[in-house]
Amino acid sequence: MKLFDTFKRLTGSNSVTVTNQNMTQDTNSKNSHINTYLDYYCNLSAPGFAVLLKGEWGSGKTWFIKKYLDQLKLSNKKFSYVSLYGKTNIAEIESDIFLQGLIPDFPGKNTVIKNTAIIGQLFKAGAKKFTGFDLDKINPTEYLNNFNKSILIFDDLERCQINTRNILGYINYFVEHQGLKVVIIADESKISDPAYNAIKEKLIGKTLNIISDFNGALENFISNIDVDIKNFLIDNIELIQDIYQKAECDNLRILKQIVLDFDRIFQELPPKAKKEPAILKDILKVLMIFSIEIRTAKILPQDISNLEEVYISLITKKYYSSFSENISDVEKNNEDKTPLQKIFEKYSEIDLYQTFPNAVWWTRFFDKGILDQQELEQSILNSKYFEDENTSNWIRLYNCDALSDHEFIDLIKKVELEYKNKEFTEIGVIQHITGLLLSFSHIGLYNRSKEDISQDSKLYIDYLKNNHKLDISQIPDRQSYGRLGFLGKEFQEFQEFCDYIIESIELAIVENRPNDGQKLFDDLQRDLYDFCRIIESEYRKIPILKYIKPEDFIEKFLLMTYEDKRYVCYKLKQRYNSINNEELLEELEWFRSIRTLVLKEANRNKGKLSGYLLNSLNEHYFNGIIEKYGNNNLENK
Repeated sequence: MKLFDTFKRLTGSNSVTVTNQNMTQDTNSKNSHINTYLDYYCNLSAPGFAVLLKGEWGSGKTWFIKKYLDQLKLSNKKFSYVSLYGKTNIAEIESDIFLQGLIPDFPGKNTVIKNTAIIGQLFKAGAKKFTGFDLDKINPTEYLNNFNKSILIFDDLERCQINTRNILGYINYFVEHQGLKVVIIADESKISDPAYNAIKEKLIGKTLNIISDFNGALENFISNIDVDIKNFLIDNIELIQDIYQKAECDNLRILKQIVLDFDRIFQELPPKAKKEPAILKDILKVLMIFSIEIRTAKILPQDISNLEEVYISLITKKYYSSFSENISDVEKNNEDKTPLQKIFEKYSEIDLYQTFPNAVWWTRFFDKGILDQQELEQSILNSKYFEDENTSNWIRLYNCDALSDHEFIDLIKKVELEYKNKEFTEIGVIQHITGLLLSFSHIGLYNRSKEDISQDSKLYIDYLKNNHKLDISQIPDRQSYGRLGFLGKEFQEFQEFCDYIIESIELAIVENRPNDGQKLFDDLQRDLYDFCRIIESEYRKIPILKYIKPEDFIEKFLLMTYEDKRYVCYKLKQRYNSINNEELLEELEWFRSIRTLVLKEANRNKGKLSGYLLNSLNEHYFNGIIEKYGNNNLENK
């Protein structure tokens, strides 16, 4: 049966197909010979030897034997499966075997058996209820002397905590004295005990090597997932096989995790993305490569963010070395390669330098297990897959791998013209274009130097600042904008450009202070409580008050009720008592002007209650502020 037909059959049914009475699995399976031999072995009366199934971690040993056990069930053969993983004494093993043989079928039986080591005494009480047996009065060892299971399977031998000589001697008891059929499953490469080989020679009569059955495993892994994902994986079986071959990976546990992770990502995709094979294919390729390389300890999740830099470095080296007559091909090929360079070489046909959705997204996915659905969706919307006539030219240039040479040249001219005409005001977009031009210049696809590009970018920021178009509301990011990572961010020119943006924003903030002062005064007129809140938070260490005309402030101040006047004065004094910031000294002259105007109004109303209250406010608040900052700070400077 062809693999494709097998998958199509599986799509319509999740049932296991038994091809003959000997329970042989798919005849095309790489391990069908093991099935045949196990059928023969299990039909022997008392073979007097055990069978060893060996294979490296992740080769599918446990998966294979459990598939075989399913077939044993269909033939009504008796068996007991025990994982030796973490077992520290023989009693734990005997309990597993004993419980599988003793307990009749009842709801939750498998759960009880799996958790015998945890439930301890609680289980004993429950077992009597279900079985009629009092486990305190039964010796498992005595029971095992009359064990009626014909086949024993011991899995994970290499991960057993019991001494090798002891555990193999124990297993030999069943083979030699009870005449049982015993199958042992192990990764021999992980067994370091020198006694192992000597004991193995006596106990093991047949050793069979499990070969990673990629096709059979994948068929099993996708049997219970969403039908749309299943069909997509079936249609792309050759792609999956190709990447596994390039990776030289036989680990089926990684393959299972890839299927599960792809299913998880698929569920979070926008509906239209789920119907776009190109998106799904790119996600699958990147997921597979990173999964294999990370889980085989070739790279760390944090290394993903360095892929772009490594790619630029490799391209540059190849570009310039092609002109050099002093570097032989042997020298080029024998250079020491980093793990990331080897990855580019291994998967040369896949664009890992510009991973989709982006490097940051994948790093968080593998490092912390975070699946950022919002960023995933935004990346898709900005991707090449959904470009149309409304897509910005710079985004199309960003996704240039889909362009022809003519389209690339035409598009870069359009973006360059838009850039020169100052059509962009978003800092992030300008950063993207600057990074693109720097990258293209670096690899010889753009005929202007990085120094000229850097100078033009700074002049662009100057233009925005001088024309009050520079967004000063927040400091721009250095890594990405609009869910797209910056190309060229590894260049010194790009980082210097980011520094220049920050410096320009900080300078623009200072230059805009008079306007901010007027807005603050407007707040005072509209809501004095909001005014007080703002000077305590946004301008806590900024001398913003000096930009409010003292006469305007006093005019509004005198119209307030006495309680509001006192509240404002209290907040102003508290502003200076809570910090010791010399920058606020710039407000000292403003407070002196305020005090003078308040005294003038108090003298004008001398002998009246209003005059007295103004004098009181002056003495308790304004004098205190001036004396603290004037006497202690200003004269000491």
